[in-house]
Amino acid sequence: MNLSLIVFIGFCVAAAVQLFYYLVVFTKIYHKPGKSLSDNNEGVSVIICSRNNRAFLEKNLPAILGQDHPNFEVVVVNDGSTDGTIDFLDNLARDNNALNVVHLDIDERFHRGKKFAQTIGIKAAKNEQLIFTDADCLPASDQWLKETARHFTPGKSIILGVGNYVRKASLTNWIIQLETFHSLLLYINLARMKMPYMGVGRNLAYRRSLFFEVKGFASHQHLLSGDDDLFVNETATGSNVAISLNPEAFTISEPKKGLGAWMKQKKRHFSTGKLYKPKHRFVLGLYSFSLFLFYALGIFLLVTEINQLLLLPELPTTFAAWPTLLLATVGIILIRLIVQGIVLHKNMKTFDYSKYFWVYPLFDIGILLIQIFIGIRGYYSKPQRWNS
Repeated sequence: MNLSLIVFIGFCVAAAVQLFYYLVVFTKIYHKPGKSLSDNNEGVSVIICSRNNRAFLEKNLPAILGQDHPNFEVVVVNDGSTDGTIDFLDNLARDNNALNVVHLDIDERFHRGKKFAQTIGIKAAKNEQLIFTDADCLPASDQWLKETARHFTPGKSIILGVGNYVRKASLTNWIIQLETFHSLLLYINLARMKMPYMGVGRNLAYRRSLFFEVKGFASHQHLLSGDDDLFVNETATGSNVAISLNPEAFTISEPKKGLGAWMKQKKRHFSTGKLYKPKHRFVLGLYSFSLFLFYALGIFLLVTEINQLLLLPELPTTFAAWPTLLLATVGIILIRLIVQGIVLHKNMKTFDYSKYFWVYPLFDIGILLIQIFIGIRGYYSKPQRWNS
């Protein structure tokens, strides 16, 4: 058995794994909920932790306080801001009974991070149903709370939401959009497969009792990140998670300014991935590894077979006379490309990313390179202070 044939077998295996993900895993979004959910008028507490984000609070808090829900409060934890946040929040709270403000002092020598602030916010909340977002997040509509809270049905303790970013005309923004969509593609579809492994703090909900049942963030308190994904990874099961996919329940956030700032943020998030449960690391790793092999072995085969073709005294006069491995490799690449396009089109429409569909042939190549780079740096990253 020559080298090309061995490589082709490995290429076929990688392609088969990729097709499995696209035809089985990523099509779970096609499945509609079994029945419509009724309104949930139980009390809801929105929790926002903020540090030096007065501008975002001024812009977004009115939309959160103006939600169409009969029984809610907004708990804002001011984590030692020095930009006038204290005065703004105190003045706003005087005119709005739904706003509950908690101010924290900071000792720079012993800064405790976002998890401490979030824990204080949870303790200050008066309701069992908690919905989390960030200061730079704007609800897509005034139905955000109502549509999210619908999913707090008996047995459901965690609600995974969708957090999109503001679209801008720049290469950095396109990279951010595609990477965000890639994360959605994985964590929402895997949750539909009864394998929830993460959520995003920009739009996440869970029960207060669940938080105290697992002693909050105790198992990963020493890490800067993980208040969203590691908490979900630790507490989520195949039966206690619901997914909120109504576009009215999405949130929209301001992306980081500049590629460097965004990559720094993603590096911090990637550093928590190695702490996921083994089954989740396997599923995510298998997808990424098979994707890498698909392209690496596919390119090797194309280069090798085309080179051999060019060395022939004369090129074949008929298509059928071309090297079998070359034709088979091209055929498999085209099959995966077509399947990928069909599946991604549905997912992009669901998550409101349809405008990016035309670049899907470059989608996973770019994502793979970004994740390899950020993943390696994130794995060896050192803790940094929270400042958002």
